[in-house]
Amino acid sequence: MDDIEPEEDLPAEQFGRDLPPPWETRDEETDEEARRAEATAALSGMRGVASHVEEAGAELVFRFWAQNGVLTLLSWKRGAVEAGAARKRAAFDPGLEAHLPIYVKARTGEIVLTLHREQRGWSLRSLTTAENARPLEARTLPVRRTGVTANTLAQAHALATRLSRGLRVPAGGSVTAWVDVQLDDDRVLGATTARYESHGGPPVREPSPELVAQLAQALLPFTHAIGPRTVRLTLVAEHHRTEQSARWRVMEAGTLRLDSEAPPDLVAEHYALYERILRQWREETQDAFLQAGVTSTEFLATWFISSLALRGGLALFEAVAPRLAPILARGGAETVAWFRSFLARVRPAEREQFHRLWTKAQTQGLSAVEKEQLRKLMARFEQLLDTRLDSYASGELRKLAHNDFYGKFHPDLAKLLLDEWGKRYPVHHHIPLEYAHLFARLNINARENLWGVHKLIHERINKVWTAFRQAKGKATAEDVRKVAAIVHRHFGRWFNQHYEAGRSASALARAEADALAEVKVIVDLLLQ
Repeated sequence: MDDIEPEEDLPAEQFGRDLPPPWETRDEETDEEARRAEATAALSGMRGVASHVEEAGAELVFRFWAQNGVLTLLSWKRGAVEAGAARKRAAFDPGLEAHLPIYVKARTGEIVLTLHREQRGWSLRSLTTAENARPLEARTLPVRRTGVTANTLAQAHALATRLSRGLRVPAGGSVTAWVDVQLDDDRVLGATTARYESHGGPPVREPSPELVAQLAQALLPFTHAIGPRTVRLTLVAEHHRTEQSARWRVMEAGTLRLDSEAPPDLVAEHYALYERILRQWREETQDAFLQAGVTSTEFLATWFISSLALRGGLALFEAVAPRLAPILARGGAETVAWFRSFLARVRPAEREQFHRLWTKAQTQGLSAVEKEQLRKLMARFEQLLDTRLDSYASGELRKLAHNDFYGKFHPDLAKLLLDEWGKRYPVHHHIPLEYAHLFARLNINARENLWGVHKLIHERINKVWTAFRQAKGKATAEDVRKVAAIVHRHFGRWFNQHYEAGRSASALARAEADALAEVKVIVDLLLQ
């Protein structure tokens, strides 16, 4: 590979902020339509639950998180039954449908809806609020979808069918069961029995056929949420010896509050980014979504690293990228920054392919062919860890360094470090880009590796590194660190400082001569 040219400043027009992905902006008219759809979806879910509550005078209590017109169901349960109530009706009071969207639009926080079955149907007995922190699974962006997909419905029905087959009640006895159902976004993944209490003896009685529909309707409202989570169902059953089947009822359902093992600084970022992606995925055709691409490496890096941590994907990732995995396993903001710099080395076409595959893996799952594509792409990423940067990668990293140095790390220096033509000073890498391949775990564009220096000083520093280049392929990472320390010792007084050429010319000349002398010693030893 050709030698990398010494670092140099790039034309100002080459620098620009990363553009946000195309799905980050919405117009108000679209959001208003989506907010109406959100209320319709919430009411539809409540109707499904209510359709299996047969007792006259019954109550249902629904807890939602409301934000930006979005209603995310947190839990529901059956309340007490009033004696002497009128006959049951399945209809909802029209006032609930008319006023709920208006109230929800202005509310941020937890709301509790208590519904009561009266002669004319289900009416709203009370609407109260509760002061709790926003749950991770709660959505904040309205979606123009009023129901569930065919896949979600099929998954819920299949799981309900499997559960009902395993539920048994002693003849003339009773049962209380707690079942944990695993969800991820709108996908129903599986279920386990957390606890099962039985009273009475054999023989057992099978549940009535309507239990399958009851279980499915109990679960479906919880699929309008984001991320991996567990919903616990509480079921009770009793059998009367005069009846053939046992009577089962789902008494309550709620999302369990589990502590996340992911680093705290990733959690909020991940869910915010992921919700934007998922909303577009749900509202637009999947092909159109995947073709949209991503223009922000910071967006993609945060999305990828945090999803590894939150969704437990690191074990799977280790199989296809065993050298990258330990670096990414650290998590946190530093790893996001490292991966962002790493992605700058990747060609746009490969970065686009990575984004498409990873997004599809998170939202829908990969086919066998796509899994092989991801494996090959990760193998390519692994090779980049110790491959010398080419001119494209160096250019991308220089642009990223310049933007971060003046825009993120040191905005106060943006007006101080200007030369006589009003141009910002070059950004110097303490460990040069030329040797990035020797430092796989180092974020070459980290704040501590970047310094703003006047062009004249940068030229003298480049002469020192040019002298060191005579060592060719014999230099190790430790040798590079030694030269970087020499450069910093002799030129560090001018780092991040405004430079006046006339007053410092002689001092700069001495610094260059002394640094070159020390580097010559190192090079001579390496060439022996």
